[in-house]
Amino acid sequence: MTRTRPTWLLLTTLPCALLASGCGGELEHREPEHAENTSITHDGDHEEPAGGHGHDEHGDEGVVELSPEAIDRIGLRTEPLSHRTFASLRTTTGTVGFDEERLAHVAPRVSGRLVEVPGALGATVAAGEVLATLDSTDLGEARAAYLRAQAHHEVALRRHERQLALSEEEIASEQELLESEAEARESAADLAAARETLRLLGMSTRAIESLSWDDPDSSLVRVRAPFAGRIIAREATIGELVSPQDILFTLADLEQVWLWVDLYERDLAHVSLGDRAEVRVDSWPDDWLIGRLSYIGDEVEPTSRTVRARIDLPNTTHRLKPGMFARVALSAGEEPVPTLALPRTAVQRDGNETVVFVQTAAGRFERHEVQLGRTGQEFVEILDGVAAGDEVVVDGSFLLRSQASADELGGHHH
Repeated sequence: MTRTRPTWLLLTTLPCALLASGCGGELEHREPEHAENTSITHDGDHEEPAGGHGHDEHGDEGVVELSPEAIDRIGLRTEPLSHRTFASLRTTTGTVGFDEERLAHVAPRVSGRLVEVPGALGATVAAGEVLATLDSTDLGEARAAYLRAQAHHEVALRRHERQLALSEEEIASEQELLESEAEARESAADLAAARETLRLLGMSTRAIESLSWDDPDSSLVRVRAPFAGRIIAREATIGELVSPQDILFTLADLEQVWLWVDLYERDLAHVSLGDRAEVRVDSWPDDWLIGRLSYIGDEVEPTSRTVRARIDLPNTTHRLKPGMFARVALSAGEEPVPTLALPRTAVQRDGNETVVFVQTAAGRFERHEVQLGRTGQEFVEILDGVAAGDEVVVDGSFLLRSQASADELGGHHH
């Protein structure tokens, strides 16, 4: 890579808008008394007529020289390019969604009319908490059928026991004994069917066993929360007729959420299940949330060439809300190895080029185009353009890049 080429060395001040107000005089400035007829050579030892075409014969392109005062003012800092060990990151974006394993659409198991709806939109409820109560004719009839089957079975059992005793005394015939046994078996089957109907309608075994004819709430059905969570949608109104096809509530456990991301096809070889994910949302830009890659899809989307993947994120503070946009950095699973790397603040984009500035002497900084490799959260790998030990500007490179660009736009080359 060619780093420099002969041209004019123009020493000028950084723009005051970049450095600070009152910056005059701190940047080293050498201008001949008759600038229109003279120029400064590379070493600045003598002047010679410009001749209108000498700009390609003296000086270095991409060089900025600063006085010690200017360096202090802008807080410019350098450090040597050295080997570092860091985990490479694969960056992408994603959208927060519900944990679908902890999301429930709550509907009644039986038709009826809503008489109570204590479940409020946005309320946090416990597992088993009553969300709504409805009065159901179907349930009332099913309970009555169960109680009739229970009574019939009790009578059939007593009759069979009596026939069995008479048979032992040779008073009852074998035919009568067999008939009583069949009736007892039939009544037991009817009772089991009635019990199963109540269970399917949502009654617990304990509630079924405690049923009686004088129960005033025999037709009331209570719709309960299947787990602890937050009511995020409510479609229940008192007095409304509802059926098992009607969703009354949507309940979500927001202690954990899913983040759906698109992994680029080129990154698939570098990520694996369980990789650490660092996530940031616009609402809290300074907070990095930590999750794990838990799912990688099996199909590449043909247009974007990406694969859908999922990150599990803890959300105990309930900050994350489904629908939020997020920026994601995935730590690749490969073993970190030492590599030449610089802080990301040292690297600047200049048009189509990626550049850094190297200090070659006191107050002298040269622009170098570099080739980047892997990117980390704080550091970036350098493949070409500078060598180990080069003193690279890590703070203040933006101002140097801006000054170099401004000079080029003005027709000068450092």
